[in-house]
Amino acid sequence: GVSQIQHTCDLSCDLLVHDPWRPVPAMGGHAGMPVGSCDRTAIDCRTDVLTYTSEPLAEDLHLLGDVVFEVFCTADTPSFDICAVLSEVHPDGRVYNVTQGYRRVNPGDNTNPLRIRFQATFVRIAQGNQLRLSLSGACFPAYPVNSGTGAFPSESRLMDAQIITLKVSCGGDDPTRVLLPIFRSDQQ
Repeated sequence: GVSQIQHTCDLSCDLLVHDPWRPVPAMGGHAGMPVGSCDRTAIDCRTDVLTYTSEPLAEDLHLLGDVVFEVFCTADTPSFDICAVLSEVHPDGRVYNVTQGYRRVNPGDNTNPLRIRFQATFVRIAQGNQLRLSLSGACFPAYPVNSGTGAFPSESRLMDAQIITLKVSCGGDDPTRVLLPIFRSDQQ
């Protein structure tokens, strides 16, 4: 069987600024090139990417199934996107993506928490490594850049795009969380 646990962040609020003229690039995963797991250390160092990193793991962690991210998030524009990537951080600081999810929030459908289902995964995270959740407002060119106007991507012009500020709340009354499908070897 697969058991689910939740990890809750301790911070009350973080701001993320998405610049549609300099979108966060897609790399690896199911939607980027190259596909699969790849080193995303440079992407996580960008100022338009929020990262939340666990302590080093005391024991190996096996994930099997769907990772789900529930986030309390608002923006200063009618629409916005949120890309969430779960990664493994090695002791030398290199970061490799494990799985990701993406959500476009259009006018009228901003219900909180936003629920983002990641691609199913089966992975072992080694003892001493860390888990990281990275958030951004784009994953281009895997997904079209959101103009922030509420218009469909095919109907929006880049010159009409807006800088989007996202407010990511967690802790307190807004329990933003990651649900991990933890597999234990004693489960049959």
